[in-house]
Amino acid sequence: SLYFFLVEGGLNVINHVKGNDPVCDCMDFGEVRYGTHKTDKPLVHTITNMNDEAMLCIDAEVIKKPPVTSPFPLVADHHTLIKTRDRCRVYSLLLEPGQSTTVSYNFFYLSVMLKGSQIKVSLGDSSGHEISWDKTPAIGDVEWCSPTLNLTITNIGSSIFEQYIAEWR
Repeated sequence: SLYFFLVEGGLNVINHVKGNDPVCDCMDFGEVRYGTHKTDKPLVHTITNMNDEAMLCIDAEVIKKPPVTSPFPLVADHHTLIKTRDRCRVYSLLLEPGQSTTVSYNFFYLSVMLKGSQIKVSLGDSSGHEISWDKTPAIGDVEWCSPTLNLTITNIGSSIFEQYIAEWR
């Protein structure tokens, strides 16, 4: 499983995995963790939030290999590889107001929103045919995405846009 922790200021928790003693743990905002599940028994655990703020954690399981994968990590403007595991890679996409990037994601991925801003999304080809739409994603929004070619994302808002691209492989 991939865990995305999205609480401003971070989290303090008690994590109690069945069969083990409870342990104290801390997670920073935007922290990504990968947990391996054993196939012979389910993972059963209780996480107790010790903060006053509501806990926002997205847990996404990497169950099987998708039909299309990439053998190489993505190299694209405004993208930073932040986590690599056998079955996934996680990239941060960060755009300041007015910035734009055009990218081809040649893999299936989960989009996880960290910092929303108004964006313009465009799909096009070299002959000038294009479709575009505006979106205003919010923190914690998730979307499962298929491979995409020539995707342009432009931050047309007034705040930073940051999302994680979790590549399944």
